Amino acid sequence: MPKSTHQDPSVTAQYDGWARVYDLFWRRYMNRTLPVAGRTAAVAPAERVLDLACGTGELLRRLAAAAPEAELTGVDLAPNMVDQSRRKLANEPNVQVEQADAHDLPYADDTFDVVVCANTFHYFTHPEQVLGEVRRVLGPEGRLVLLDWCRDFWTCQMMDVVLQYVDPAYETCYTRAELTSLLERASFEVPDAFRYRFDVVWGMMVVVARPAFE
Repeated sequence: MPKSTHQDPSVTAQYDGWARVYDLFWRRYMNRTLPVAGRTAAVAPAERVLDLACGTGELLRRLAAAAPEAELTGVDLAPNMVDQSRRKLANEPNVQVEQADAHDLPYADDTFDVVVCANTFHYFTHPEQVLGEVRRVLGPEGRLVLLDWCRDFWTCQMMDVVLQYVDPAYETCYTRAELTSLLERASFEVPDAFRYRFDVVWGMMVVVARPAFE
């Protein structure tokens, strides 16, 4: 029997439970990460944007305010997160949210100009598969903006060890070099990447990747 290349169901179960309280509990964290992702993405009018694992739709809400003419799409695997997103974004005509696995995106090749993935990559069961799907749905001039925890920071090294034992949904976080290598193996080039930290614990990295061509 072939090995599954879909998301481990523990992530769906965990985030279905988080959906109602996520925005309240993680408000400060989102305020220190989502604006960075949004500024780096720098979405232009009329661009087609995919928010990968969009959660409660908070990044989409901010992108819609900053780029009201952009065409915004969010996907998340957790049904309750999708419901929260749709309620939050009900008055945003340029935004749609669908339930989908990032490992198997329901979109044609070259559908999007920008893919943004914020605070989620450490949960993907098969990151190479996810990056392959992102590469497929991005247009040839498109870009991926990926923000996540960075294991270059000692605090994230500690979190990585602890979460391997206490969080069944968690996979791993990466160093900047490891993430760059993953992207390059998935036929991306990485023209920009940076790290930052806040609140002592959180060490973050942001990577901009574009489809590579020989």
